[in-house]
Amino acid sequence: MKTFGIIISGIGYEDGTSVWDVAYLLREIERSSVKPIPLVPRESVERRIPGSRRKNAPTRDFLSETKLMVRGDVFYIDEFDHKELNGLIIPGGKGPVKILSSMIRDGTEALVIPEVRDYVAGMYVRGKPLAGFGYGAALIAFILKASISSIVTIGNDAEIVELLKRAGCDVIKVQPHEVVFDDENKIFSTPGTSPQTSLFRASLGIEMLVKEMANFKNISKKRRN
Repeated sequence: MKTFGIIISGIGYEDGTSVWDVAYLLREIERSSVKPIPLVPRESVERRIPGSRRKNAPTRDFLSETKLMVRGDVFYIDEFDHKELNGLIIPGGKGPVKILSSMIRDGTEALVIPEVRDYVAGMYVRGKPLAGFGYGAALIAFILKASISSIVTIGNDAEIVELLKRAGCDVIKVQPHEVVFDDENKIFSTPGTSPQTSLFRASLGIEMLVKEMANFKNISKKRRN
């Protein structure tokens, strides 16, 4: 059985992970006979920054929040060795660009939680597939920007799209039910759910992404579905 890590940044689209993204993802992971490993940060990126930003950043229990969304064990990112995973997925919601990184606040100068950065980079170096929904895909592309020019779709946030383009990423706009696969870098992406999109169409994109990621060795070219 394959094992996919899922990095979750708390409950809620605006300051965490989309509950809809997680629900559709877990349903399709089970259907694909893949074992999910939920992973969470110990604290937000703002809590890692000395000074007033750290002082003003709220303290959150990401472990407890995530246990409300998933079944079974939840691990801190620094507790689970990424070498044991066959793939890594970062669902959407704004958590990837507000909690796991400071992309919304700091743009191209953004900080990323070190263990998240190292996890994504480690999976990439070992040739294992990465996937992101919406802002999750944006974070993956941002982390890898110094090494590669990735091809992703992230949804309709014009500011984040422009940020990634300035960083050398190729951002493609697609419909919620579509998937973009960068086969050179083994990165899958789909827009995921958002307050403005159809949940049904977004669920189709998530479903297709998980199926393709579970069988990524059979895919040999970039594609849009």
